[in-house]
Amino acid sequence: MYQVWLVWRFLRSGQRFLNLTTSLSIFGMVIGVASLVVAMAVVSGFETTLKNSVIDSVGHVLVMKRGGPLTDDETFLKEVRDQVPAIIAETPFVYLEAVVAHNKKLSGVVVQGVDPDTYERVLRLKQRLREGEFAFGPREDGIQAGLVGKGLAKKFGLKIGDVFKAVMPVAKEYDNASFRPRLKKFYVRGILDLGRHDWNQRFVLTHIRAAQDFAQIGDQVMGYRLRLDKDEKAKEAAFVLSQRLGHAFWTRDWEDVNRNLFEAVKLEKVVIFFVLLIMVIAACFNISSTLFVSVLRRFGDISILKTLGANRGFVVKLFTAQGLLIGFIGSLIGVVLGVALCYGFVYAEQKWGLLPGEVYKLERVDVEFRWTDISAIFAASLFICFLATLAPARRGAKLAPVEGLRYE
Repeated sequence: MYQVWLVWRFLRSGQRFLNLTTSLSIFGMVIGVASLVVAMAVVSGFETTLKNSVIDSVGHVLVMKRGGPLTDDETFLKEVRDQVPAIIAETPFVYLEAVVAHNKKLSGVVVQGVDPDTYERVLRLKQRLREGEFAFGPREDGIQAGLVGKGLAKKFGLKIGDVFKAVMPVAKEYDNASFRPRLKKFYVRGILDLGRHDWNQRFVLTHIRAAQDFAQIGDQVMGYRLRLDKDEKAKEAAFVLSQRLGHAFWTRDWEDVNRNLFEAVKLEKVVIFFVLLIMVIAACFNISSTLFVSVLRRFGDISILKTLGANRGFVVKLFTAQGLLIGFIGSLIGVVLGVALCYGFVYAEQKWGLLPGEVYKLERVDVEFRWTDISAIFAASLFICFLATLAPARRGAKLAPVEGLRYE
């Protein structure tokens, strides 16, 4: 127990200079660790927000037929389920590109038709509703309901109940004379926030029958969206289906939708961790300098301890424990400060919109604290502190008691 008391006494030195350098060492650790916690939480939150927005809008796995639509066939679905037991739900969809015309403005959009009876088991679009209601029924005049992204609504000044036109140009190959546009009217039934800036700018959701009529494909569908029991199984499921269904079908998992962006986020997280870890390393050098000064200032105390029977190992442990205690206090305060700063970032982002959607694709980001990240930060900080204490601790252990007692 007296070893702990000695460490605390050495740390709480009565010498003003040592108290100042100890405080600066702790402050450096606090800043470095807090920066790491904030960076890791924000990047993890960005990754999770991006992942959720993709899965909510497209499902886990997408299956489409190459070269055109396919018949909505229960036999085909049974074959798909047999290949991937992890499938818990599926829903057909129709996907087509068109041009929206309203108030003398034009913009390219994606019109997606969903089945109202099955889409909720696969997609989480209803929770993305921000205005209006999530319904697809036509008005009394026959105009079909459509739900639009909030960016598209803002671009065209669309409000609930407004009517807009969607135009899809169609032409037979090598026949310019056959060019003719298809036109369909929709009224705004609801406004969605899909979490992605680019999707909010060009997304129109409607009943699958309306989309089939617009595309003139009868009862056929473009493909199926699948939901699995676990997100992590999507890649394997997509691979299995691509092998079993053959080249006639095209499969993608949710990560394929933005693979480059997901890979960039993962790489960015690793790079940020090691770049900010340099701040922690610099703080640990400060701890090492503090311990060297402490060794010189405690020359006489070390000599007395050795005279009383303390061996080199005891002195090494004494100064190592002192450095680790500084690192532990700094790391602990840094983690607490980092968590507080993260919540401050979330508040500021929600109030003032700090994240430009045009650049980062997402219009808002939540922070996410992963215990694996915090544990790695804490462990790495303490390990670097430990390495920084070895040199001054060994220097103190090598001091000769006679030299230290000469001036006492």
